[in-house]
Amino acid sequence: MKKASPMTGPVLAPAWSALAAAALTLAVSGPASAQARRSPIFDPALNAPGRPLRGFADLHTHPMAHLGFGGHVLHGAPDVDVLMAPGTIYDPGGQGVSGATCNGSMRRAASAAEALGTSYSTHRGHDLFKNKCGNHVRQIVLGEMAKSHGIRSFQVERPVGYPTFTHFPAHNDILHQQMWVDWIRRAKEGGLRVMVALTVNSRTLAHGVEANPPIDDKGSGNLQIDELVRFVGKHATWMEIARSSGDLRRIVEKNKLAVIVGVELDDIGNFVWNKTAPTEAQVRAEIRRLHGLGVRYVFPVHLTDNLFGGAAAYEDEVARANRFQTGKWWDLECSRGEGITKRIQSGNDLFKLMKLGDAGGHIPLPSCKPGEGHKNRLGLLPMGRVAINEMMKLGMIIDIDHMSQKMVGDVLAFTRSTPGGAYPLVSGHNGLRGSSGNENGRTDAQYREIAARGGLAGVGFGDSDARSFLRNAAAVAAIASGGKPLQITLGSDINGMVVMPRSAECQAPRDQEATVPGDAWRHPPAQLRCAKGEIDVRSARIGCLDIQTSGNLTGLVGRACNAKTSCSYKAPTPDEYNRAGVRAATRTFCTQAMEIVYRCVDPAARACVDYSKFPKARMGSRSWDYNEEGVAHIGLFPDFLKHVEALPGGEQLIDRLYNGAEGFAQMWARAEAVGRSVR
Repeated sequence: MKKASPMTGPVLAPAWSALAAAALTLAVSGPASAQARRSPIFDPALNAPGRPLRGFADLHTHPMAHLGFGGHVLHGAPDVDVLMAPGTIYDPGGQGVSGATCNGSMRRAASAAEALGTSYSTHRGHDLFKNKCGNHVRQIVLGEMAKSHGIRSFQVERPVGYPTFTHFPAHNDILHQQMWVDWIRRAKEGGLRVMVALTVNSRTLAHGVEANPPIDDKGSGNLQIDELVRFVGKHATWMEIARSSGDLRRIVEKNKLAVIVGVELDDIGNFVWNKTAPTEAQVRAEIRRLHGLGVRYVFPVHLTDNLFGGAAAYEDEVARANRFQTGKWWDLECSRGEGITKRIQSGNDLFKLMKLGDAGGHIPLPSCKPGEGHKNRLGLLPMGRVAINEMMKLGMIIDIDHMSQKMVGDVLAFTRSTPGGAYPLVSGHNGLRGSSGNENGRTDAQYREIAARGGLAGVGFGDSDARSFLRNAAAVAAIASGGKPLQITLGSDINGMVVMPRSAECQAPRDQEATVPGDAWRHPPAQLRCAKGEIDVRSARIGCLDIQTSGNLTGLVGRACNAKTSCSYKAPTPDEYNRAGVRAATRTFCTQAMEIVYRCVDPAARACVDYSKFPKARMGSRSWDYNEEGVAHIGLFPDFLKHVEALPGGEQLIDRLYNGAEGFAQMWARAEAVGRSVR
């Protein structure tokens, strides 16, 4: 999980077109080098036994994030028969003085309507009659997050998911499920062949929203791992858990999706929260316990310091989490260059003091020179050396993201001189720091060492678009060490409170609304106008008029106004409805305001993805158009990559990304080989 994208900020490298050309010279030979290029996106014959693996990898996903944070931050399960936290399945049948409006205990979703139903009880405030499982504190906290991201689902009381998906998922909606099983399968059909599925949690956030237990990292992590393994096992015909590099190669050769279980937790083993210093044996036992559960991918630290080392300081509010969970603020120092310009801001808030105690106070800040930022003094600790040593022995994949600048340097040094050679490492959801950034971003030198070891670089694309992703990914792909190119993959952080990409050049015009208040039949007509483009009516209704057939007001307004640049529309009377063949009935004591939602569409506008030649994502009564909505869920990853592919230099970058499955298999095999020599 990363609330701030490494892809935002100033330009990190020279012109992306030049970098894309440089990346081309480093491309691995294979199917992509054929003269008559065939796009790998939605290629049904992507892999075959005995050939180098093809397909893109995503090193950072969170399928079970709805069970993290006490189950009350991200709403919605990824499948039926998956556990959902108490108070997250809304039941309108329980409204009134008696009855329950939600599930009182953790249970499995019985249908898609339950798994992806309204988040009313999950996110909204308590109501004695309508929402008995709501929570006002939760609504305040999550409402602020929604406001800062412009999340549409929080603008209505009861947001609608399945089957119409009126309000969620959306590219910027960090509070609703984006990894439904059918959407994952579409991503797989589009070329996803390796997916790292990570547990995620924050005890601080779970405490702050008054969520249900388990809110500790060990308990939450265990729950997510168990559900993830069970979930993948239900769909064994097209995906499978990979527990070794050999497993991964076998799975992908069959054109199935290899899922690697991982942990991205602040406090592995609850060692910090238990406030009892563990022994070396206890640390090793915890790493082996996770390995026994199927975990193969590990973040030694996440957002806060722990007994393994220091976390990267890049988010103001995370400083409070560090204080809440460890009892200490980050020990910050000035960066003195290094491309680190981000400064942590101090602050105080009555609500935070009420919920987080001392963590609502002020963080001590060093006085730095102009142009200098903040970084964490804390590096790799003794128990961190023990933990990483055990991870290497087991051939586990170690991700250095979220480590402080000092800890990254310490880990690179510690893993450099094993008897079998330098241990390969991964930076799974990141990008180049450049000359202006925070200590979590990667430097050229760090990426070069990762390349030299045969490691991987997952390029993040949070809060981004196709062109900036291409520019940033090409910059990373151009890095090499001793002629050895750095293998790039995706690092999406989907379901990790990160806004997914949306490209302005593809966006359809936003919805506009023409409203006639009060009694629409006695007011002047609604005025629809387009300064550019033509009117396209999306929906229309009159108050609580019950429209009972398909020939409703939307159709009537559309026939009158569509394809015009301006339109004056007078609300039809009930008699006019009848003459139009619409059966309708009015309710007594009901306001009959008319609302018309329309867009101004430019017929000459170019679509970034041509759906006459490309399959569209569909579920229930909904289809998703990447041109209009961006990456609303994981099933639209292929659409995003199709857009990237169509840009100058995009074909070369896509071919590099689709070598990710082979790169992952080789990296993991080397980790296993080097690990066998570790003592």
